[in-house]
Amino acid sequence: MEYLTVKEASKLWAISERRIINLLNSNRIPGAFKTGRRWNIPKDTSKPIDKRTNYAKEITDKKIIVVAGINSEIGKELSKILLEKGFYIIGLYQKDSEIDKELLNSDIELKEVDYFNRQTLLDAVDEITVDVYGFVFMEIYFELEDALDFDYDQFEKSYQVNVFAANLLVREIVKKMNFESSIVIVNSIEAYRGSFGASAYASAQAAKVNLVQTFANVYTEMYGVRVNSVVAGWIGGVMESDDSFNKAKDSIPMKRLGYPYEIADDIYLMLTRHKYTNGSSLVSDGGYLSMDEQSKTEDLDSGKFYRILDKYFSDTKKGSEMWIISTMMDNEWNEDPAERKFIQSNFDAVNRGVKMERIFLFEKERANEYKKNNYIQRYLASNKIKTSFVDINEIKNKHPELLKIIRDGWIGIDDYALLVDLPSDGTSRGYVTMNKLEIKKAKECFERLRKNAVSLKSIMK
Repeated sequence: MEYLTVKEASKLWAISERRIINLLNSNRIPGAFKTGRRWNIPKDTSKPIDKRTNYAKEITDKKIIVVAGINSEIGKELSKILLEKGFYIIGLYQKDSEIDKELLNSDIELKEVDYFNRQTLLDAVDEITVDVYGFVFMEIYFELEDALDFDYDQFEKSYQVNVFAANLLVREIVKKMNFESSIVIVNSIEAYRGSFGASAYASAQAAKVNLVQTFANVYTEMYGVRVNSVVAGWIGGVMESDDSFNKAKDSIPMKRLGYPYEIADDIYLMLTRHKYTNGSSLVSDGGYLSMDEQSKTEDLDSGKFYRILDKYFSDTKKGSEMWIISTMMDNEWNEDPAERKFIQSNFDAVNRGVKMERIFLFEKERANEYKKNNYIQRYLASNKIKTSFVDINEIKNKHPELLKIIRDGWIGIDDYALLVDLPSDGTSRGYVTMNKLEIKKAKECFERLRKNAVSLKSIMK
C-alpha cells in the first residue's frame, strides 16, 4: 500500500497541514499510523468529512448511527434506545412503506431508499456528509416458498435485499467511519438450521454470517471498525398470531417468543460495548438452537403434507427402507382422494424395490372393525409389504415411555428423514424432520415395537 505524508495530503485535499494533524490526532483518517515522528496516510483514503459544514453544526455533539430497516419492530425499539442515549439517527426505509409516527423525531433523519435499486442506495450514502459512529443493517425480505412450484424471481429478490443491499451499504458506509466505529448486521437462526419453507431467506442469512467474518477481516485492519452480528430467533410482535410462531414456543427452552426490544438491546450492546469482540455472532434465541427437535418443517396442512409425502414416496430409490408406524388416525385410511393417492404410492414404491415395513398400533378389540377397511385389505393381500401389529394397551402398560415418541405415527425413510403425523385439528396434518436425534429415537422405538409385534394377518382372521 502507498502512503502520503501530511504535506502531500494537504496539497491533495486542499486543507491545511495543521488541520490534517488535528484529524490524525483524533483518529479521523482511517488506516493512518505514525512511524517515529512521521505520519503515514493511506493514499486511497477519502478526504475526511468536515464537521464544520452547516449541516453538521446542529448535530456536531451527537454521534451518528445509520439504521437500515428502521421501520421494523426491532428498528423502532433500537431507535428508542439510541435516542435515550443521546445519538442522532439516520434511518433508511423501503420506499412506499408507511412510517410509524414514533419515528418522527428531530433526532431522526429518515431517508427513503429502494433496496432493489443499487443507485438509490448509493445516493442515500452520498447524502451522508458526516462521520458515522455506527451502522446497523436489519432490513429483511422474507417470502414463503412452494417447493414444487418454485418462484425463482422471489429467490433473487431475497438476495437483493438480504445480501446485496447489506454488502453495498457496509462497503460504502464504512468509508465514513473511524477507529471508534462499529457495524452490526442482524441475522436469523435460519442461517444455522436451514428452512423447508424459505430456502432463499435461510441461505441468504448463511451468506451474511460469512460476510460478517469477511468484513471483520478486511475493515478492522483497514479502518479499525468492528463488525459483528446479532442472530435473532423467533421474535413475536409482527407475526404473533402466526400459528407456526406460536407452535415454535414448544421448541424454545424459555417457552416464549422473543421481544423486539430484547433484540434491540443486544444490538445496542454489540454496537457500543464489547470492544474486543469482532467477526462474531451473538445468538439471541431463547435457547432454540440448543434444542434437539430441530431441522424440521413448520406444521403442514393436509394439502402440503400429502404433496410432500407423494414426492418422498416417488423419489425413494430401490433398496431404500421405509419403516412406518400407523396408529389408525381419523384423518387417514379414509376415502379422501389425497389418501387414496398416498396409499397407491406405497404400493408403487414397493414395486420399484423399496423395502417397506409397517407396524399397526391400535386396540386389539378393534381388529374386526379395521379388517373391513379397503386399504387394510390391500396390505393384507400384499406379499411385498411386511405388516405387523402391536396392541397399544400393551404399550401403555409395559412401555409407556414409547408413547411420547410414537405420538400419532410416522414414516421413516432410511436414516435421513422422518415424516411425522399430527392429530387432526383442522389446521395441521404433519411435518417433515431431518433431525438426526429425532430420527434415531424413532428408529430405536421402531426396533423395540418390532420385538413385541405379531403378524397383522394373525389378528384379522
